Amino acid sequence: MKLVVESGSSKADWAVISHGKVLSCFQTKGFNPLFFEEIEIKQFLLDHEQIHSIIGDVRQVYFYSPGFSHRDSRNNLHNILESVFKKSNIYIESDLLAACRSVYHSQSLFVSILGTGSNTAFYDGQSMQQITPSLGFILADEGSGAALGRTLLRDYFRKQLPEDIYLSFSKSHSISLERVLSSVYKEEYPNRFLASYVPFLSQYLAHDYVQNILRKEFQKYFNTQLLVHPMHADFTISFVGSVAFFFKDVLRQIALENGIKVSEIIQSPINGLVDYHLRN
Repeated sequence: MKLVVESGSSKADWAVISHGKVLSCFQTKGFNPLFFEEIEIKQFLLDHEQIHSIIGDVRQVYFYSPGFSHRDSRNNLHNILESVFKKSNIYIESDLLAACRSVYHSQSLFVSILGTGSNTAFYDGQSMQQITPSLGFILADEGSGAALGRTLLRDYFRKQLPEDIYLSFSKSHSISLERVLSSVYKEEYPNRFLASYVPFLSQYLAHDYVQNILRKEFQKYFNTQLLVHPMHADFTISFVGSVAFFFKDVLRQIALENGIKVSEIIQSPINGLVDYHLRN
């Protein structure tokens, strides 16, 4: 039995495969090795009913995760999985490779994750070339849910939101400055906290304020993560992630203005990733 896990910072999709068939699929919270507590993750895996029920039968675990470039965090995650799935071979890969494998259709292309965070690579079906280093939500992650949430919260507390947006946000989110600062600077998963406000923006997609911050962030994304590549105009790009999916019309427009050809935009890579593992 093979277990395929595609984890972002916010959610993780799990698929159980056996003899060329998908036995089950389910979803849990996401795990970013840069932020997790080892004891918490191990206990979660052991306590989760669907995971616990297959531990003894799984022989291969393919875990795709953010924070892959941080060696110590990756090793810690490997040790946790090895201690839980004791009869399994453990393979940990990046969430960016998961995105690449999910949208590859025999043609080399650029692939971008645009969800809680952002990241881009060039993929030819065999090797993956990351365009720029993954610097996380504080230093980078342009165009991501964390970046959009950060802008919204900053404008809210500085009272720079349009009046109608400000009033609506105040009614739907009863938050204090102390709560936000604690969530961002003291608590776990600050990027996930920031990205949790993106659904509010999607409710006001036609509003000039929302259109403006989307255009600015997506342009930052293209400037820093794609246009720096000398062949950016020679290949198409596919996007994977909730931010790309829910704001795809704006994203396609900014891509068009920059001479970028968009192939497809999908919300989650799990279906394409499962197909990859069924074939391999």
